[in-house]
Amino acid sequence: RDGFSAHNASPSIFACNHSLMAHLLTRTPWMHRRARLLWKLCIAILASTLSLISRADSTVVFNEVHYHPADREPFYEWVELHNQMAVSMDLSGWRLAGGITYLFPRGTVLQGGAQLVVAANPGALLELGVTNVVGPYQGRLSNSGETLELRNNNQRLMDELSYGTGSEWPVAPDGHGPSLAKIEESTSTAVVSHWRPSSQRGGSPGSRNFPSPGS
Repeated sequence: RDGFSAHNASPSIFACNHSLMAHLLTRTPWMHRRARLLWKLCIAILASTLSLISRADSTVVFNEVHYHPADREPFYEWVELHNQMAVSMDLSGWRLAGGITYLFPRGTVLQGGAQLVVAANPGALLELGVTNVVGPYQGRLSNSGETLELRNNNQRLMDELSYGTGSEWPVAPDGHGPSLAKIEESTSTAVVSHWRPSSQRGGSPGSRNFPSPGS
């Protein structure tokens, strides 16, 4: 997948060798100052690089998954996408793949900063007042974990979620009521620590996962 990773980063980013810095510090005051400046610059670049790695690198990402509802399974199973851009995204011809499949029809537009729910049974969520929902998708969300893919109309992999039920993943979304929700919408989908159980039973389909107080 296109995007930044530590493996394709320039080696110069990590070339701040401690022994080289120590050698330069023993030279003239001018070299001493230059060495300190170079060291600070390397640290700043490294910090920026790590920040980029931790953030999502797609325009539309997985944001919440209700893969094992506590009741009426699979009617209340769904996947939520989030548009990280400030502008609307045309999802015509995009698709979900992996454990479930769904082809977004022509004219599907996700507003900037908004969420879109893809449900196994859209009617069940409409009855709950969720309006930004499409579907149904084909297949079932696995209760034991699987990989979900989001691909654009050129088949480019835009985002990928490999959720599970092992020790590193939250237990509550596995049939106990909450959904599996991303803590911060802008963070990388692939990092397990970026996910936690939703704060309410049944999740928050179509709205913010964890809105700030007073919002």
